[in-house]
Amino acid sequence: MKVYNWGIIGAGWIAGQFAKDLKLLPNAFLKAVASRSSERAKTFAGEFEIPVSYGSWEEMSADPEIDIVYIASHHPFHFENTLSCLEAGKAVLCEKPFTMNKEELDKLVEVARRNKVFLMEAIWTRFLPSTRKVIEIVNSGELGKMQNIYADFGFLLEYDPKHRLYDLEKGGGVLLDVGIYPVFISQLLAGPPVKIHTTARFAESGTDHSCNIIFEQKENIVSSLNCSLLSHSPVEATILFENGYIRMESMFLTPGPITIHRKDKDPQLFEFPEKGGGHHHEATEVMRCLDGGLTESPLLPLDFSLGIMESLDRIREICGITYGN
Repeated sequence: MKVYNWGIIGAGWIAGQFAKDLKLLPNAFLKAVASRSSERAKTFAGEFEIPVSYGSWEEMSADPEIDIVYIASHHPFHFENTLSCLEAGKAVLCEKPFTMNKEELDKLVEVARRNKVFLMEAIWTRFLPSTRKVIEIVNSGELGKMQNIYADFGFLLEYDPKHRLYDLEKGGGVLLDVGIYPVFISQLLAGPPVKIHTTARFAESGTDHSCNIIFEQKENIVSSLNCSLLSHSPVEATILFENGYIRMESMFLTPGPITIHRKDKDPQLFEFPEKGGGHHHEATEVMRCLDGGLTESPLLPLDFSLGIMESLDRIREICGITYGN
């Protein structure tokens, strides 16, 4: 079994969650962490027993012993972080949203494909056992034709212009950080939208703090999606069919149960116990692909991520959502 050396760019909360889960995998070794602050990188390295810390991502890109880089920096840095690693020939797993817009992502995909380097968006929900089970049931056709999808992700975040979600310069706002999950589950199960109807509300800083979205999709499927920083919500995804429905329980984007409701039958609950937080599934997929000589994941191909980014760009255009970059 080949053991891959991993590096992490970013030393925040999500980087810490990923670092914990990576330790569950026998074929992964977390060798280095990079941050714009060398002190923060050193502190993170000490906390997670990482041998090497860097004060810049350029140093990470230049390390010949790093095989795969997980990028967990703020959204506006994803493009340059990823580009630096791809040009150095390193496989990349980049946190969602992949980039700030489709134009940036087009460039990264072009570089990855031209250089034949592995690239994947870190939409961890795609690789969770619960999501795989939902896809299995949908593909079986046992519930009949899909009709609607309802998905939400909301929580109350008091307004603070210094918080990254209320800071335009840091790519703040609810759509890219939170709304991507309802958009993702809708497009995963029903494909890209043919038409989009959407509206957003804005905070004093100019960031979007709620967004309501309706997708009209193929075969007359309609998705109703919501994301908000103004109120708590169930954070569930419900997929309606002719003969029943599937409920991905709260929080649907994380490891958790799903319930199958079939017409005239008792509900069937599926639970998926986890050893860790669930991020190890996406890391496993990256290494599985590399073992097989693949440069894209067949479960989360780059064309799918391009489709997600195109939808987010269209939503932004309709609503007038802009950023500081």
